[in-house]
Amino acid sequence: MRFRNIEFRWSKVNNKYELVKWNQRNGSVEETCYVIAFFDKEKECYSMRTIGDRFFEDKDAWVVGKYGLEFLNEIFEIEKQEEDNL
Repeated sequence: MRFRNIEFRWSKVNNKYELVKWNQRNGSVEETCYVIAFFDKEKECYSMRTIGDRFFEDKDAWVVGKYGLEFLNEIFEIEKQEEDNL
């Protein structure tokens, strides 16, 4: 899911969900990105771990980060209920 220049996605490299910020180089159509937060699965829920103050530099990160955290915690609850029913 991407909103403006912030994207919530699965990372094959890091083997976890992450929040990245996309930037265009001056005068180029090529985009580069860097991680601003990771989502870690814990015993009772997912938590978000920010990288320095990168997350706080962009107000759109709040919107996408909140969406990502709510999405993952809903999945966590579904998986937990399925395990309890086994």
